[in-house]
Amino acid sequence: MDDKIVTFKIDGPVIKDPYPLHEVIAILDDFHSIVDQSYIVLSGKARLTRAERLNYRILASQPITGSYIQDLQILYDIAQPLLPLAPQLTSSDIWKSTKAAFDFLKAVISLRRNGKEPTPSAPNKEGIIVVSATGSQPITINQNIFKIADRSEDYYKRITGHIEKGCIDQISATDYKKKGISLTGEEKELFNPETKLEDNPIDIVGNIIDFNKEKFSGKIRVLEGQLVPARDYTFDVIKGQDPIAYILAMTKEFISMRCLPEVAVHTTGARVIARLQSISIKG
Repeated sequence: MDDKIVTFKIDGPVIKDPYPLHEVIAILDDFHSIVDQSYIVLSGKARLTRAERLNYRILASQPITGSYIQDLQILYDIAQPLLPLAPQLTSSDIWKSTKAAFDFLKAVISLRRNGKEPTPSAPNKEGIIVVSATGSQPITINQNIFKIADRSEDYYKRITGHIEKGCIDQISATDYKKKGISLTGEEKELFNPETKLEDNPIDIVGNIIDFNKEKFSGKIRVLEGQLVPARDYTFDVIKGQDPIAYILAMTKEFISMRCLPEVAVHTTGARVIARLQSISIKG
């Protein structure tokens, strides 16, 4: 047995026979996405395509009754030799990098909890980054692991969102050495950082692709070349506005939104926009 075989486990009162399928599928999907980040970074790909899935995939065995326990095999082979593949990349590399990125995130979180602000250096010629904090031993890490950690953090936030007292207590993924990832209520707090609302409003152009008139929230697809990176953002409508304007905006190709970004600082120190607070829109 080697460390490309991972035992995935979900523990908690809600996980019994039968178990809530939607909850388990969502958790497995988030875990798959966490491992995907290792493959994407190590292979130098921008994203996972259908063709890439022929070479890299995770195979699942029959789950064991009781707690949800399932052996997963991280498989990387050359199903299509004509595809450009990363040299010397193995299934074990993918899992080891996933574990290393998780350990790095926990180490940096621990520094912040002790009131120490870690500062990463620029990568040297070998791609090594040194993360230092006053009064603590520096953390030396490979640039790839740093990237994997940053790309994975949102998925850890999502997967720990399923942990709730009286329902799901723990989610873990361990290899034959019993090493790997363990997520409990403590990690749920760690991976859900507080956000800060920016002071200065910005104007962006995009397409509103979803809106909930009861929650006064929606989703906007932002175009390239904006003050924020192009992607889909969730947004809340600041009180006092007519929700009908946002509903009608979904019929238009593009709208202009004046908003305040709500920023979260990732464990790695990267600043990301968690959501937008919409002040007004114009067609």
